[in-house]
Formats: sequence, structure tokens, C-alpha cells
Amino acid sequence: MAAAVQTRQVISPTAKETFHFINDPADAISDALTGLTHLHPNLSYIPHHKILYRSDLQSFRSSNHVTTIGFSGGGHEPMFGGFVGSNFLSAYVSGNVFASPTAAQIFKAIKLCQPRGGDEGSGGEARGTLVVCGNYTGDILNAGLAITRAQAAGYNVRFVPVGDDVAVGRKKGGKVGRRGLSGHLIALKCACALAERGESLERVASVMEVVAANVGTVGVAFDRVALPNATLTDLQSLPPATIELGMGAHGEPGLRQIHPIPSPQDLTHQMIDLLVDTSDADRAFIPFSASSFSGVENSAAEEKDNQVVLVLNSLGSTSDEVLARFAELAVRDLEKRGFVVKRLTLGPLVTSLKMSGFGITVWRLPAKLDRGKEAGQSMDRNMALDLWDSRVDCVAWRQ
Repeated sequence: MAAAVQTRQVISPTAKETFHFINDPADAISDALTGLTHLHPNLSYIPHHKILYRSDLQSFRSSNHVTTIGFSGGGHEPMFGGFVGSNFLSAYVSGNVFASPTAAQIFKAIKLCQPRGGDEGSGGEARGTLVVCGNYTGDILNAGLAITRAQAAGYNVRFVPVGDDVAVGRKKGGKVGRRGLSGHLIALKCACALAERGESLERVASVMEVVAANVGTVGVAFDRVALPNATLTDLQSLPPATIELGMGAHGEPGLRQIHPIPSPQDLTHQMIDLLVDTSDADRAFIPFSASSFSGVENSAAEEKDNQVVLVLNSLGSTSDEVLARFAELAVRDLEKRGFVVKRLTLGPLVTSLKMSGFGITVWRLPAKLDRGKEAGQSMDRNMALDLWDSRVDCVAWRQ
């Protein structure tokens, strides 16, 4: 494995990248978000702060609803802009490509989402705002600054960063924790549905945390992706006929390089192993019980935690046809281990520009025995699936 790392090639900094269909790279994010407002009539955009929000936000925030904000660097579209709308996010704040938005941007979005606070002294009592991002240092720091300022100004805010990458084990992650991939989007689907139903901020945030704690993701890719700045700078390329298992959403090093490229079935098996193997103390993040790995009789299935939601995500250039093939293999592999796939979603959800790769996400649904232990109040399996199935009105969610 070490030898494979040593054979990485570094492309000359003067090499030109010509495969991004954009105008000025500095305007790429704003151009994209402006385009979404033409695609969907219920979206509005503030270019200076790169904030996309639902056009009915003023009435929604003033009618006893918790508001929700997702933020990230650009280049991961459709996350989160494609998920702003009814029954999903209230607003999205974008940074530049692969760069966190500033604290000022995030604070502006919080003020936009609440009818009262330090700078807005009129209107009804705010239910509060949930702010969510992936677990990355820049995002955490800027969110901390923004939320501290917002709370000092009288705004009611909860912050939930999410890390779900199982390729980053406990030893490597340390206090920093796992990287965020697509787990926050899975948890937001449920939390935002609760917010639409008028639940409290505490309840919405608690469900967000519970779902995120039961989600794991692993990705794989053929190579890193170039930023759309017309120049490749210190871009490390994988050797021929090699893939990297566990590569991060920004091209961060993964768990291991694999050469030659395994068959789709073998690759799927390795990825599912990383997600559900409870014997791997360093990476067993999804809290399955040991009984999930043996055959489960139908009569006992409702008392087991072997039911899951499965998501296959394109990292940019992987087609639906390829995802569908891996989805079939993943379902088959999980079923052989005693799991039951209750829902399946695939498509481009959280991308890395045009990276050639994909990710598999598994969400462990609550068992009946979990009732009352999590989320402050009961959230049994039926409720979890009901939240997941809630219809949304946004650009990118497939339902």
C-alpha cells in the first residue's frame, strides 16, 4: 500500500484544465445559484452573501415554524441549494468552491430566518433556527463565530455539525472526528420535515442529532478533481487502473488505494463491510447490534435494528445507470447479512464538482426497542420512515 502512495504523480502547475463549463471562476457559484431561481419559482437569492432561500420565508418564519439553514463550500451541488424549499431547508449559505462561507454570511442567514432578534425588533416570537454543516474545521470555526454573535443579539439558534465518513476511524479522527459527506443531508430530510410540522427547535435539533448518529458513509473515486480556476495546482493523480477507497469530498486521502480495480460486486462488498462490520472497533460507527448480522425471522424483525435506508450518491460524473447497478449489489449484499432495505435513493446529492466516483450511505432505522430512548420523545421506525417519505418541493430531491 505504501508503494502505491509513492507512485502518485504530480501534474505540472502550468497544466490547463479546460473541462469546466463556466464563465469567470469567481462567479461560478453565484451563476449557479441564480440559475436555480429561474428553475424553481419559490427560490430567491442574495448575491452579496450567497444566500439562497425559500421565497415564502417571511410568512413561514412568522407562523410558528423553526427555520433550518444548511451551509457549505461550493462545488458540492446540488447540496444544499437543491434542497431549499417546502418541507426541506429554509435557506442555504454558500462559500466559494471548497471554501466555507464567512461568519458574516452565516449571521446574515440567521437574521433572515428569524422574525426578531438584535437587528429585527418586531414581529412574533421566533421558534428558532437550526444550523447544519459538515464536520470541517473552517465551517465549524465560522459557524461558531456567527452563532456566538447571533445568540448575543437575541437569536435562538442550535448548531449541529455532522461527520459520517467511516473511512476516518476513531484513531485517525481523534478529537476532530469524522469528515462530513452526505449524512447531514439524510438527517436534514427528517429534521426539516419536523420543522414544517411546527415542532420545537429542541425537538428538531434532537432528531437531527439522533439520525446523524445512526448514519455512515463511504466513498470511492478514480481520481481527485480539479478546481474550476483553469490551473491544476499540486493535484496528485492516482496511478493507472487504481481507485481510492474512502476518498474525501475535497479529494482528501482515503483509507487505501486498490489496484487492480476490483469487480463491482467485490468493491460493493468492501464498502458495505466498512459501514456495517460491528467487529471493527475503529470504524463501527453505526450502532448496529450483533444480531443484525445473522438471519432474522420475520416474526422478530420488528424488534431488531436490521432495517435501513440506503442512499447511493454520485460524486459528480457517475451516471444513474452505474449507481443503479451498485444499488442492486448493495441491496443484495445487505440482505445476505440479514438486513432489510426499507428505502432506496440514488442520484447526485452531494458531489465534488465532476469527480468520477460514488458513495454509499446507510441509515440505521430505529428498532421498536429504541422508542422513547432517543430524540427526547419517541421516534420509532414508523415515524422515521414517515419523515423520510414526506413530500418536498425543491429542485434536486428525488421522490
